[in-house]
Amino acid sequence: MAMGSLAYAVAKADGQIHPEEKDTIKKIAQEVLFSEDLSNDYIDRMFEKMETAKISVNDAYDYAIDVLEANKYEFDFYDSIKQKCLRFMELIANAFQGTSSSELNLINRFKQDIEKY
Repeated sequence: MAMGSLAYAVAKADGQIHPEEKDTIKKIAQEVLFSEDLSNDYIDRMFEKMETAKISVNDAYDYAIDVLEANKYEFDFYDSIKQKCLRFMELIANAFQGTSSSELNLINRFKQDIEKY
């Protein structure tokens, strides 16, 4: 659920979700983060749920951080996992006309927030 929320927050950070970003999420979620289709389905469903509900970028981001924090021991949030999450966010941000300043700000915020784990 956290990765779907992060994906949504990054895609929405520049004000609108572009089809290229949605396509990228579907392509790279499995490649970058997980090897299971089940995890990819969770990401897609959470993203769609947030998009339908028109959740704000900050609310989506805060939800993702809350989920990660609540489950930090269960996730084994090692540096390799942190790097995969960052790479996932960067690829989404770069999917449509490069990374915008608002997307970069969100990625930098994530970098700071995950230092706690």
